[in-house]
Amino acid sequence: MAHPSTLHAGPPPAGDSVPGARELAAELHNLLDRIEPAGWSEDRARELRARVSSIQGHLAALLECAPAAGCAPALAALDSRIGEALPRDDTSSFAASAWVRFSHEVHPAYEALLRAVAPDAAGGRSLRPTNYARNVFHMIGATSVLFLLSIMPGRPWIIGAALSITIPAWIVEYLRRSRPRFNDWMMWVFGPVAHAHERFRANSASWYATAMTILAFTAPTPAAMMGVAVLGFGDPFAAIVGRRLGRTPIRDGRTLEGSLAFVAFGWAAGVAALAAFAPGVEDRVVVALVAAVFGALAELFSYGLDDNLTIPLGAALGASIVMGIGA
Repeated sequence: MAHPSTLHAGPPPAGDSVPGARELAAELHNLLDRIEPAGWSEDRARELRARVSSIQGHLAALLECAPAAGCAPALAALDSRIGEALPRDDTSSFAASAWVRFSHEVHPAYEALLRAVAPDAAGGRSLRPTNYARNVFHMIGATSVLFLLSIMPGRPWIIGAALSITIPAWIVEYLRRSRPRFNDWMMWVFGPVAHAHERFRANSASWYATAMTILAFTAPTPAAMMGVAVLGFGDPFAAIVGRRLGRTPIRDGRTLEGSLAFVAFGWAAGVAALAAFAPGVEDRVVVALVAAVFGALAELFSYGLDDNLTIPLGAALGASIVMGIGA
């Protein structure tokens, strides 16, 4: 994780673009997308090192041709970051871990370059690398919220709790945008569970809190629980399975295998949540299944919205429909 002083918090100046810079960003995207600990081999390491060598050559040529271009600072920062983070040895048993660290170190510089040379494509080309710490954080957070929902004495308490988190979250977002050093510090503190692209836009936790507030005002508590459970467990396992086993692309980098894992684990979590925290709900197997399917569809068709907002809302909507029909 880069120290907060090494990368400016705000989006880099778009300035005049350098011919070939967008192609370089696409090449770097493909490199980082190939760094995955599953199925590691010496052939994979050789391939990655060849890609890095090609990228470094392109970087040197671009910096020599256009040292004063608007994206030159982002190019220089990327060149420095690659040089510092590049693994020195591919033969040890820790080579895969070293390349994963390289990926995490280079991601912020990639996001900065992307916004310098292709701000219109930044959202669609951001990467979501394997991050087990984030996955565990998701699941622990979901379990905690489910427990809190189960002990709240009524809707006013749930609304108050949701607002007490959401309002400060958006105040922090404002401060991150208006005070670059504060944003740098926040990204440093939460680096182990943050995606690099969250440096430049509202982080997922703020959208999650917003979803919880909307559900607090609009959804029955068991339906809100389905939104929490499906997001908290379906989404992380979809990412793990999709990255490791995904072979059938659907859209926006999602795979059929990942979406099926989303439904399976989201459904299992939903059934467990209802059994533990809302045992009075009938047909919990059906309620949880529909919630998981709606959540998976929300993930697929978020259209630029953060899926930490759309998944809980979609899952809760599906659960509410089923519970409304059965009432």
